[in-house]
Amino acid sequence: MDDRTPIDAAAWERLVKNMLRAEMMRRGVSYEQLVIRLADIGVEDNVLNLRNKVARGRFTAPFFVQCMVALGVKELQIPTQDDIIGDLGGDHAAQKLAKYRGKTFAD
Repeated sequence: MDDRTPIDAAAWERLVKNMLRAEMMRRGVSYEQLVIRLADIGVEDNVLNLRNKVARGRFTAPFFVQCMVALGVKELQIPTQDDIIGDLGGDHAAQKLAKYRGKTFAD
């Protein structure tokens, strides 16, 4: 039996929100620019709606993948359960995720 701490729904929402924000940071893409890039692949949205979706962290998997495609992301680094429970599940983890380039997030 695994004795790891379960991750609550809010932490999952913060994680996907921060993963999206991190990829935007890595590429220097603003919400305005992401709206344009999404339109280029046939996804119509507006800046206010996009900001609200991301701020809530409640969006569909297809929307997340559409954003990744629009940003040109080819690979994603997914944190481990321990990293999510630790400092990558927090509100300001996008910066840490954006800087991450190694094999573990703890480094």
